Amino acid sequence: MPKNWDKSKPMPVKYWSFAGLMLTYWCNARCASCYTCSSPSAGVDMSVEMGLAIWEGLISASPHGCRIHISGGEPFGRWETLIELIRKAKKAGLKPLEAVETNAYWATDEKIIRERIKALDEAGMFRLKISADPYHQQYIPIERVRLLAKVAEEILGADRVRIRWEDWAREGFNTGLLSQEDRQRVFAAYVLKGRDRLTGRAAVELSQLLPLKPPESFADNPCWSALLRSRHVHVDGEGIVCPGVCTGIILGIINSSNSVSRIWQNLWDNFVDDNSEERSDDIISLLARTGPVALLQQAEGLGYARKPDGYASKCHLCWDVRRWLFENGYFPDRLGPASVYKP
Repeated sequence: MPKNWDKSKPMPVKYWSFAGLMLTYWCNARCASCYTCSSPSAGVDMSVEMGLAIWEGLISASPHGCRIHISGGEPFGRWETLIELIRKAKKAGLKPLEAVETNAYWATDEKIIRERIKALDEAGMFRLKISADPYHQQYIPIERVRLLAKVAEEILGADRVRIRWEDWAREGFNTGLLSQEDRQRVFAAYVLKGRDRLTGRAAVELSQLLPLKPPESFADNPCWSALLRSRHVHVDGEGIVCPGVCTGIILGIINSSNSVSRIWQNLWDNFVDDNSEERSDDIISLLARTGPVALLQQAEGLGYARKPDGYASKCHLCWDVRRWLFENGYFPDRLGPASVYKP
C-alpha cells in the first residue's frame, strides 16, 4: 500500500479488479462500433505462456484479487490457444475465469457448439458473453447468436449466458442484407441509445451519425475516473495495459522487467502525489486532471487542426486528438498499439 495515501480520502488510483485478456486483435468482422479496431487483417496474438504470466500477475498484484475474462478481437478465432490457456490456468490454480466473449461467428453447427461449450465449462469458464447489435449483424447472421445462446443455456444454465444486447438478440435482424443507406439509418437510430464507446473505429464511423458540438462543450470534464479509478483494464498479447474503456492509452507494459505491481505503483507515484504540479508532459496526467479539451489545446500548439463541425462526445474528441498525436510521434510511451489508431 502506498505510504502517502491518506486513508480518510478515496483512493485516487484503484487496484484493478477486472481484467480482459485480449487473446487476439483478429476478428472475422470489421464492426463500425469496434473500439479495438479489430478486423480480419489485425495482428498481435497472445501466447499461452504470456497469458498465464499476465493472469498470475494480475491476480497476485491486487489485494482483492482480479477477475479475468478473455476477449479480443474474436477469441474463438484462436480456439486452440483459448482452450489451452484456460485449461492450464485451471491446472495452475489461477482463478476465477469470469467469462469468455464471442460474436458467435463460428456457431454454425450445434455439435461443434456443444463440444466447445462443454470444454470451456470443464476448463473453468463461469460465463459466456455473446455480442449482438446491428453492427455485428452486418457480418454475423443473428441466427448464429440465437443458436449459440440456446445451446449454451442448455449446458450452462441461463444465468451463465449473457447477450450484449438482449433486446437486439430478440428483435434484431441481419443488417448485412440492407443497402448501405438503410444500414446507416439503422446504425444512426441505434447509436443514439448511447451504448457505444466513441473511441477507435466507433469514433470514425459512428460519430458522424450523432449531433456534433464544439470542443468547449466538453471543458472542465476530467477523465480521472476512467483512467485511474476504474478497476477495469485490458491487456493484449504484447503486455500492453489499457484502461477498460479508453483503448489506445498505455498505462504500462507487462514484461519480464515490468510487473503489474510496478505499473500500478508508477501510476500512483507519477499522477497522484498531492504535492506534485500538474503535468502536461504525460498524456495520462493531463487527461486525468483536466480532460480532453486541455489535450486539444496542447495539440493545437503542435499543429493539430480541430474539426470545424465539432465532436460527438468528449471521447470522440479525445480519440481524434490522440490519433493525430500518435501519427506525428508524440507520447510514444503512452499511445498505442498502432493497430488501434488504424480504424
